[in-house]
Amino acid sequence: MEQVENLDFLNPNRSWVIKELDKLYQEWLAWEIEVSRIVDQTYDKNTQSEVFADGEEMMQKHEVMQAKTLTFLNNNIKGHGFIKGFDGERCDRYDLRLKHRVKHRLQDLRILIASLEYARVPESYWKQKGKELVDKMIDKTPDAAIDIATNYLKNPMGGG
Repeated sequence: MEQVENLDFLNPNRSWVIKELDKLYQEWLAWEIEVSRIVDQTYDKNTQSEVFADGEEMMQKHEVMQAKTLTFLNNNIKGHGFIKGFDGERCDRYDLRLKHRVKHRLQDLRILIASLEYARVPESYWKQKGKELVDKMIDKTPDAAIDIATNYLKNPMGGG
């Protein structure tokens, strides 16, 4: 069994990464609907595999979606290696119809999105959060500063 790598945010802007990943996920959902409407194209069963029934244009669009998603993940999330791409295996097998490939890609993305809640964030994220906390406390009375810090510590992701 392949060892799964820990998930880490490479980009310190955690909320932006999650928002952009959700946008990509929504694109994949729309793509799934579009793929479900494919009417088989004419193809020669003697010289071409059934996958050509999805149509060359649709197959090319799928490759673009794959590249776009993997580029985003490579630039922003370390440890997403369980989502393979362009390797010709698993759900990226070239003999699979797009409806199957998209279904599996969506499941991979759901797993990733659910796991990101527990992913580590870069040190720069915590420094930025610390700066935000200090900025909120500047020019406050000691009691007000304590209230701000207490609220922040109770809900660090919410920012207090």
